[in-house]
Amino acid sequence: MRLLPLLFATLLAGCSRCGGSAAPATDGAPGTSAATDGGSVRFIVGGDSRDDKAHVLPWAFAEAKTRHAVAFLFLGDMELSPELDKSFARELSLLDPIPFYPVLGNHEVEQLGFVAAGRREAEKTFARRFLGTPRSPIRSALPDRIVYSVDLPGGVHFVGLDNVTQHGFGHEQLVWLAADLARAHAEPTTRHILVGMHKPLAHNGVTVHSMDHDGAQAVSDSEAALKLFVENHVEMILASHVHQFTRLEQNGIPTYITGGLGAPLTHSGADHAFHHFLVLDLTDSGIHVEVVRFSGTPSIEPEGEDDDD
Repeated sequence: MRLLPLLFATLLAGCSRCGGSAAPATDGAPGTSAATDGGSVRFIVGGDSRDDKAHVLPWAFAEAKTRHAVAFLFLGDMELSPELDKSFARELSLLDPIPFYPVLGNHEVEQLGFVAAGRREAEKTFARRFLGTPRSPIRSALPDRIVYSVDLPGGVHFVGLDNVTQHGFGHEQLVWLAADLARAHAEPTTRHILVGMHKPLAHNGVTVHSMDHDGAQAVSDSEAALKLFVENHVEMILASHVHQFTRLEQNGIPTYITGGLGAPLTHSGADHAFHHFLVLDLTDSGIHVEVVRFSGTPSIEPEGEDDDD
């Protein structure tokens, strides 16, 4: 279990232009909400806390409470290997009483993130430990998978997908996704549809350490999912897996790669490689995104290495 820091670092917010021609990803002044009109609903988003030698995760949990978030959306890779997730579960008490909505990362179902050993049992253990609790009042919509949707404050419909236990999403998940998005889009109370997954979609123009890496079937599934997102007016795609920050657009949908909750950072430069989380403020004028940087000592990938499988 990680040692909890006694003092949390002060915040530095903001980021220069990232992701090629993408627009700057921050709104608002450092240390403040990006929202300027009243009545906002706030979410915290991040992923990849495994091997958190810098103690970014407890800082992020404490900040979520300080910033009065209504939910924490976690995009996968809690610990280095599935059996260590119990340490993450203990740290979740730092987040209480904020609801916690996780998606499955490759480190949740594979030893060290790439050795396929006991995936089905690992998924069942993950579901028992993290789903169907007062903290995470959700259950998977599909058997033997971690796939769900949930309606959250502010008219948010959040969809959590699994693109780590097979190459792609799989036919059954895509059929469920089409029906779920159609229902949400037709529901008058739905104001925003957000989709979270661990691996970024293929053809993102930033990295092939994404669904591109998993072969032709994964790429085809990625294309099918993106088509559904466009048809049903998904407002934002959230992913991690790459240990950095990038904002981009895919078929006009803002996409955030936010893998900065403590995993060793990539060697992609200061504009991308920093520990962080996202603040999403939902107001009458839309979704305002703030990137909140961790100002403590970072954890960096060893030279010659770049992320993990």
